Amino acid sequence: MMLKGRVVSGNKRGAYFVSQYAERLSHLLGFQPFPGTLNIELPGQPRLPAKSFFIPSWSDKSKDYGAVWAYPAVLKNAPVTLLVPEKTQHAPNIIEIISPLCLRSKLGIKDGDYVEVEIEEAKK
Repeated sequence: MMLKGRVVSGNKRGAYFVSQYAERLSHLLGFQPFPGTLNIELPGQPRLPAKSFFIPSWSDKSKDYGAVWAYPAVLKNAPVTLLVPEKTQHAPNIIEIISPLCLRSKLGIKDGDYVEVEIEEAKK
């Protein structure tokens, strides 16, 4: 499945949340994620494959963290992961991408660029 959209700035909270989920993401995906997300605005809300990796919700002493669905993907020939958090402040047509790399600097991506993300079904 191919998703096409425009790179946009986020709310600058991605680094915090990726750091909170980092251990779970690393265990599930096999890489340490860069602390932040690449946000892509799509023309509409995506219909994603049924199969994904899943991180259940959990709580610590001060906060509840929602579940996250993760889809393996490719962006400009780089392996990435599309995250779909249960709790988000983004509009339904904004997707969040993580990678072990800072995608903006490594791939030369900036706000306003149009990109294609190829989403794969998780192999379970």
